[in-house]
Amino acid sequence: MGRVQSLASSGTRALNMSTPLKVGDLLGSRRDALRLGGLGLLGASIDGVWPLRASATGEQVRPRGNARQVIFFEVSGAISHTESFDFKENAGMPKDLDVREVYPGLYLPHALFPRLAKHMQKLAILRSLRSHEEVHFRAQYYVQTGRQNNLAIAREIPSIGSVIASEMEPRRRTADTFPLYMSFNLEKGSAGALSTGFLPARFSVVDINTQAAIQEENLGDGAARLLKQRWSLLQRLRDAERTRLIGYGREMAAYENFYGAAYQLISDPRWPQAFRVTDEDRERYGDNPLGIACILARNVLAQDGGTRYIHICHPGWDHHTYIWDRSKPTNHYTQCAQYDQAFTALLEDLSLSPSKADRNKTMLDETLVVSMSEFGRTPGALNNMAGRDHYNQCFPALFAGAGVQGGRILGRSDADGAECLETGWDHKEQTRIENVVSTMYSALGIDWSKQVNNTPSGRPYVYVDPLGANGDIPTDEIATIYG
Repeated sequence: MGRVQSLASSGTRALNMSTPLKVGDLLGSRRDALRLGGLGLLGASIDGVWPLRASATGEQVRPRGNARQVIFFEVSGAISHTESFDFKENAGMPKDLDVREVYPGLYLPHALFPRLAKHMQKLAILRSLRSHEEVHFRAQYYVQTGRQNNLAIAREIPSIGSVIASEMEPRRRTADTFPLYMSFNLEKGSAGALSTGFLPARFSVVDINTQAAIQEENLGDGAARLLKQRWSLLQRLRDAERTRLIGYGREMAAYENFYGAAYQLISDPRWPQAFRVTDEDRERYGDNPLGIACILARNVLAQDGGTRYIHICHPGWDHHTYIWDRSKPTNHYTQCAQYDQAFTALLEDLSLSPSKADRNKTMLDETLVVSMSEFGRTPGALNNMAGRDHYNQCFPALFAGAGVQGGRILGRSDADGAECLETGWDHKEQTRIENVVSTMYSALGIDWSKQVNNTPSGRPYVYVDPLGANGDIPTDEIATIYG
């Protein structure tokens, strides 16, 4: 029998399965489960508004509705695009990359991506992205919200995942207990897990740190009865204090809703199943935080419990120094190896697993997968510290699933990977993160032109903001990834 480990907690409590499970251990682990959404919940705005008053902006858009869920795979800290998915010969490139033509026009370092090279026909590569930002915190905030960080109203701006959660909530089925918006290792990024802004706290992210593992618990009927008894006692205490608690307003109501949802979640037998990780899983995906995150993302979607947006964060790519030095704790070799193994295994499993909603489809058929950094890294020669710095003028994104036409190369950069020569879509302007957001909203059937008018500041909030750093920008979805 292989080792099976459960990762249903953001805490670090470890249970020794050679000793009897004690009441204190049980209650502690359950508190850990209730803390899963802590970051997003505690960051939620106390000035939230509900119900929202939303209106059309006059822009004619047609959401596709071709996906049930979206996985956003953030390569956090920025991969060197010229030595990965927009490969260019350059002075800083090592000699051992074994560059091969995967299919006509696509060259990939086989030494860095030996597994993914076999599945590039599943992926459309867009090579024309440009970011407004070039500093990690602001750029990762931009990735999570689809807009620049404006300190005057930042507190009320929701994350993309929270917007999706609010839009998808009316479609929730009675049996859906899983969080609409989940993330893995998002707290490890520079921006952390952002809040719900003006949206209610129930749309906050459940962010799970996969480095925090606990052993599988064999709770049994007795433990289940204990959990119900404790919950019943808590409800009676709350009923007795109801009059006094009403005075705390929306904040207390938000916590009440959160704990109610958490109890319903941990009572669902699918939840512990989603956090079972086998030895075989670890071997295929990698026994590291990224590998575990991708396993859990797969498991969560496979349980079909109602999660519609998953953000996976893979930190550690900020290679200003010694990018190719294998003796350093993190370098381009090690990071690419983790990405290649975990991302490839995730694509493989999604493409082989049948959908629970439509047996004629696979999970990949109903899941839009997006993978990208917040920007690229400087092309050409290495800097004076044998590394590469931030570069936001041209960098790639990868798309798969939900009808994406694999094997497409969209957009073109110059010989150095420094300037965009062809945009790869129906506009002369380069694609932006706003367009990636529109593409994700469209896939889920969300009108990305919708405008909210009753924000706390009174300033209209458009789901995808047409006002960029230097004026109006196209907010279209990237339709060319579909052919």
